[in-house]
Formats: sequence, C-alpha cells, structure tokens
Amino acid sequence: MSGPVDRKPRPVDRGEHNGSAPVLIYDASCGFCRRWVGRLKRWDRRDRIRLLPLQDATAPALAGRPRRELEGAAHLVRPDGAVFAGAHAARELCAYLPGGWLPKACFALPGVMAVAERA
Repeated sequence: MSGPVDRKPRPVDRGEHNGSAPVLIYDASCGFCRRWVGRLKRWDRRDRIRLLPLQDATAPALAGRPRRELEGAAHLVRPDGAVFAGAHAARELCAYLPGGWLPKACFALPGVMAVAERA
C-alpha cells in the first residue's frame, strides 16, 4: 500500500471549466478547509475535481458571486454552471467521487442537510 498522495491543486481557467469539470472554490487561508481539501484530493483518485482558492482573482467571476459571499462557505461550480454552497456543495461533490453514491444517499436522510449546514 502506498503512502498519501501529495498533489497540488491544478490551476483553473475559465476555458477549461466550460463543460469539463466541477470546480471547488475553497478558502486556502482556512486550516479546516485545507484539511478537507487534502482529504478530497486523496479521495478524488481520478482528478475529476478542480480546486480553486477563493483568493484567486478569478473565483468570484467563475462562481458569479461576490468574494464576500464566497468567504462564507466552500462553493462548487458544476460544469453546467450551477453553483452550490456549503453542505449542498459537499452533496454535489459526491457525484464526482468513487463510491460517492453512499455519502450522497446519507445526505438524503431526513435532517442530515440541516445538521451538515450547521457544521
């Protein structure tokens, strides 16, 4: 068994985003966010999700939201342009991850989204 994979976030440009991959916008200055992004990178063995720190000047335009709003939670921008925040972003990410159907099913249980939004 190999050790942890150390992959750096790949830069995202708007042309690459169009129709090709979801983009997770996260706060690179937040320790909690960095830990979860590290876990996500290990889980995303096929590199299907692009990572973009909200500190990148292109993040607000990509999400179509002001930086102040992006600072409140992680945001997922799907290839079709739909934008999800917080626990809704986490639920949507599951569609792109191996075995993601299981946590996505858990998000569908009554009350789970309300608890996840508070976390």
